[in-house]
Amino acid sequence: MKKTILFCITALLAVQCAFAQQNQVLAMNNPASGNESGKEINNPDEEIFVFEVYGTIPAPKATFEEEHFLGEPLSAKWTAFNQNYTRVYDVSIGFSDAAVEIVKPVIYKAVNKVNKYYKKSTQGGSVSKEEAINKLTHILDCANVLCFEDNTATFENALNKAKTPEEIISLFNKVTIKVL
Repeated sequence: MKKTILFCITALLAVQCAFAQQNQVLAMNNPASGNESGKEINNPDEEIFVFEVYGTIPAPKATFEEEHFLGEPLSAKWTAFNQNYTRVYDVSIGFSDAAVEIVKPVIYKAVNKVNKYYKKSTQGGSVSKEEAINKLTHILDCANVLCFEDNTATFENALNKAKTPEEIISLFNKVTIKVL
């Protein structure tokens, strides 16, 4: 009796392993599933980057909130962006009193470049304040999610290729944040 039960359990495990391996092979052959880079490709020229966030967009508690030139709606997001992307370490050796590490410097520099662009554009009158707030809100939301995302290499490579603030803005417009 024990041998029959042991044989049945072994047979069930073997069948289950075979199905699991078959599903894994099918998943590896399916280009739409398991996209590691967080993007979906419809057309090679038209990349859409999709990133998932559970709950809300990460916003750490700030002891001091920096003021943003566009006002209150962006001050909290700007402070969260700076806190997420910069790490300050106290250094006790030498003359320096602190060292700053930037997490994902490509994204950090791109967002700062766009921020400067909108500052100049709103002061010059070429972009309305409302449009700048809407666009910069989306960009800061994306940046705050991407800070904690592992698979951003493809997006970072695309940002490296973008030279102008307009190209960077169009890349961030292709980012979709799925809130789960």
